[in-house]
Amino acid sequence: PEPEVDSVIQIANMVMKQGEKEPFIRNVFTFKTCSPIIGSQVLSFKTEQELLRAWSEFVRDCDPDIITGYNINNFDFPYLINRAKHLIVHEFVYLGRIKNIKSVIKDSFIQSKQMGKRENKQVNFEGRVPFDLLFVLLRDYKLRSYTLNSVSYHFLQAQKEDVHHSIITDLQNGTEQTRRRLAMYCLKDAY
Repeated sequence: PEPEVDSVIQIANMVMKQGEKEPFIRNVFTFKTCSPIIGSQVLSFKTEQELLRAWSEFVRDCDPDIITGYNINNFDFPYLINRAKHLIVHEFVYLGRIKNIKSVIKDSFIQSKQMGKRENKQVNFEGRVPFDLLFVLLRDYKLRSYTLNSVSYHFLQAQKEDVHHSIITDLQNGTEQTRRRLAMYCLKDAY
């Protein structure tokens, strides 16, 4: 997807306290309506700008110490920041703890014996630690594949929801029920 063209349609979140086994917040922010999901809060928005604004407020209100995910440095956060910039959602980029310091995307280069030379992106979240699990796996494990599905199966013996990327647009453009299927997919990925 291209942030100047393609919408952010859903953002799923799991919030945990260190040492706990299960999240105390499970939510998904959706662009357009979405049928309810038992055990999760569904927050639907009429516009993508409202979704992005509300999600950035959620991050500030939730005030996490660590933000983690899979490929968040090279995809998720750069995409969200660039999309919010394209849609002129000015307050989105204040994702850190220190007021008035924007989260910005910077290119970085890392070179090591086991990983070779890699170009990466970094986003600052002043006062928060971004922890990209993909980077840890690339550094510490020799796997045949680093897709989220492969890694999930390798370590958890569980696979992602079966939603092929080619049908995501159709599901989004469908009904509350088809968007619910997408939300279940996003929530499982977040978990």
